[in-house]
Amino acid sequence: MKAKLMLFLVIIIFPALVFAGEISCTISKSGRPYAKQVVTILNKKGETIKTATTDDFGTFTITITQVGAFQLKTGEGAIADIYSSNTRISYTFTLDQKDSKWKLNQK
Repeated sequence: MKAKLMLFLVIIIFPALVFAGEISCTISKSGRPYAKQVVTILNKKGETIKTATTDDFGTFTITITQVGAFQLKTGEGAIADIYSSNTRISYTFTLDQKDSKWKLNQK
């Protein structure tokens, strides 16, 4: 009985840990698209996982093979928490400056 339960749990949980998650994100700055800018995806340790460049509309799509919590960092140093799952996740951020520091605010 325990073996069947373990097999069932592995079949249910394992795919969620293996399949890549697609993250789609749109960023605007001062009411305009954050166009042609490099953004970085960081893991929990602050290490770079992937980089992407936004298009003319401030949008990028990236696939992360791991599922879980990550951070999105802009060239200005603004950071926001993002998550990857085994389904597509979309984010919309505004890049705002306050007291000479940049911040990503999720809409």
